[in-house]
Amino acid sequence: MIPKPPAHVLTIDDATTLATFVSDMAQRDWIAIDTEFLRERTYHPQLCLVQIADTERAGVIDVLAIDDLTPLGTLLTDTTVTKVFHSAEQDLEVLLHTFGTMPGPVFDTQLAGPLAGLDDQMGYARMVDALLDVKLSKAHTRTDWRQRPLPEGAMAYAADDVRYLSVAYRLIVDELARRDRLAWAMEDAERLTVPDRFAPEIDGAWRRIKAWPRLSPAAQQILAELASWREHEALTADRPRRWILADDAIIALAETAPTDDLTLADTPALPEKTLARHGEALLAAVARGLARNPVVLDPDAGPPDAATKRQIKAGMQALEDAARQSDVPAPTLSSRAEIARLVAGRRDLRLLQGWRRTIAGETVQRAVAAAQQN
Repeated sequence: MIPKPPAHVLTIDDATTLATFVSDMAQRDWIAIDTEFLRERTYHPQLCLVQIADTERAGVIDVLAIDDLTPLGTLLTDTTVTKVFHSAEQDLEVLLHTFGTMPGPVFDTQLAGPLAGLDDQMGYARMVDALLDVKLSKAHTRTDWRQRPLPEGAMAYAADDVRYLSVAYRLIVDELARRDRLAWAMEDAERLTVPDRFAPEIDGAWRRIKAWPRLSPAAQQILAELASWREHEALTADRPRRWILADDAIIALAETAPTDDLTLADTPALPEKTLARHGEALLAAVARGLARNPVVLDPDAGPPDAATKRQIKAGMQALEDAARQSDVPAPTLSSRAEIARLVAGRRDLRLLQGWRRTIAGETVQRAVAAAQQN
């Protein structure tokens, strides 16, 4: 019999109610958590709501209305309470930024679902439909969660993100236990809680610009310098990257390589306000790029040669075979991109760690090695 979701939903918008609610939740072995946040106008996500539920009730915490969120931060880092998320990455990022510490321990139903027989990368609404035969409303998917008061029905919509998660979690855990895979799911979730995963990547910011491979090696060096400058500027100002400098402007600057004010002013896609505010910094970044060794930023990103294609194909075939034998979806085990990195000599891969190494990693590695020798 499928458990029922908690019926009682509490709106929490003052410190006293928060302290009482958090004290109660701290007595649980696990709690379901979700967040509502915005980042359209900022570099870092802005936390607006935190939803928490157990088996009996749910609370929607209006973090914008409460000055002291210390009790909530304490609960999030209480190691005796497992925090259950669905697709936890963005929630963990905003909570880490807000509270300065990483929540834990965590469980992610999106990661665990395929190990319990669900499809890979299931969205929350589809998971709830598949497990509970409940179709969730999409009425508030574009809500501005900073506005107060919130639109009618928004708080109930937010609460549903944890009410049904609390039920889905129990069903998934039961199935994982039946398949003896609960430790696998916990291992995957533990990898999410490494704070370095969310550190701004200044030097590697060029990877965010998808068009970089089509540029010449010299232009790629300019692009890398401009992307690093933009990342640092956006981080410092807490503004979206595109507000500092759009991707197409970076591409244009990398291609034209302006070295003076006049040439810079003629650069396509460069707004006058950006030119006035950052012209000197842009010319300095271009100059740094021109001084760099004109090599391809990532030699492994280009089209593979025939031998590499043969190894990747062999690895993918071994992966598919391992997926069938273990009854785990192939995308949950690995990906073509990861196997390409394996072929290129990388060993710091998820495929070669933990339970995946036993289920598929060693087999794929042998298949790639065999294809290399043929």
